[in-house]
Amino acid sequence: MTSLAKNSGIWQWAMFSFVLAGLTGFLFRLGFVQPLPADLNFENMRHAHSHLMFFGWASLLPLYLIKLDIVSGYHAAFGVRLMKNALWWIVIFGLLSYPAFLLYGYKPIMIGSASLPLSVIFSGMVMIGWYVFMVGYLITRRRKKGYQPNVFFDGALVMLFVSSLGAWAVGIVQMADVGSVLLSKALTHFFLSTFIEGWIILLLMGLITKALSIEEDDFVVPPSVLIGLIAIGAPLTFPYGISEGLINFDLSVAARTGGILIAEGVLLFVYSVIKGRRKNISIWIWPLLFLVLKSVMQVIASVSPMEMWLSDHGIRILYLHTILLGAFTVGIIWFLHQMSIMQKKYFYFVLLSVVLLLMSLVLMTSLWPESLTGLWIYDALAVTAVLPVVAVLLFWLKLKRLVDEEHHPAEAIGREVVL
Repeated sequence: MTSLAKNSGIWQWAMFSFVLAGLTGFLFRLGFVQPLPADLNFENMRHAHSHLMFFGWASLLPLYLIKLDIVSGYHAAFGVRLMKNALWWIVIFGLLSYPAFLLYGYKPIMIGSASLPLSVIFSGMVMIGWYVFMVGYLITRRRKKGYQPNVFFDGALVMLFVSSLGAWAVGIVQMADVGSVLLSKALTHFFLSTFIEGWIILLLMGLITKALSIEEDDFVVPPSVLIGLIAIGAPLTFPYGISEGLINFDLSVAARTGGILIAEGVLLFVYSVIKGRRKNISIWIWPLLFLVLKSVMQVIASVSPMEMWLSDHGIRILYLHTILLGAFTVGIIWFLHQMSIMQKKYFYFVLLSVVLLLMSLVLMTSLWPESLTGLWIYDALAVTAVLPVVAVLLFWLKLKRLVDEEHHPAEAIGREVVL
């Protein structure tokens, strides 16, 4: 709790990014029910939503928590200052990328006599911030005596770096206008799959390991093996996001192999956690259950004919939200909750909103009976899309108040007397 109060700006900008990105997702869904302003289009809104979630939520807040893990208070060391400055750099350019994607998407715009792809430029700046943070982390990690690094955090940072290579490659291919449509799509989904299946999953494992004080001996297989399974499998799953007509036999085998490796690593991790901390697992059971659900979906996709699900975009959306909202967001909200004395009802509101949203996404898949479909589905999608935004906003405001009261206890006592 004290560590949040010492540098509250970063995590609050992360919460703001989630709320803004979530509102954009809500407007996207609302656009299927009510007409939107003419200068907004669905593709740009989708890019603005996803990139702000990636840059401002799913990378900024985890990097901040990794910094707290290695050094919680103020420190003037060079490596720590690099990490802190990198976080603010990510805040600035992550937020700047939002209007660029929302208004222009990936298209370049004229600034004077130059045609500049602002969204691509700002995204690149965010990734430079990732690199600066990694350098600061490595320097601090090497110089800090007695620090026991979290191996899952280390593995996650490696996967974040690897994923960024795919993003740079996409920009190079587009600017040079070389390669086929398959190459551009493959590189894009290489970034997405490595970021989501590698960085996000390993980071969440690190948070769970830290929160439950799980030691290496508690795992049924060494953590290095679990990290290896996910690190190898994550980049291989990029074909899952490519259209069925562009996937050949080799790509299909690669995706299936990667999916099995990731699912194996995740399920072995969950089994180790439940086996070793059955009595003390508490609410961590929820992100663990979402990890199991994600793994089951991945195994089914890996062993079933691709034509059964690859053309179903709704299943892809459901799967991604199961990871990013179900496992990651629920897990990181509970991690923040444990750093405070907040009532559990704020967490349960977030959990309920996420469950309802995931249930609504089933309506857009082939899993939902066609006889029960109708225009009412779009209303349900719009309503449930706003629920996590409201829930996280309430959680944020409550957490901010608790942090402020701990940082300024005299003011908090004064307010209580007045009330």
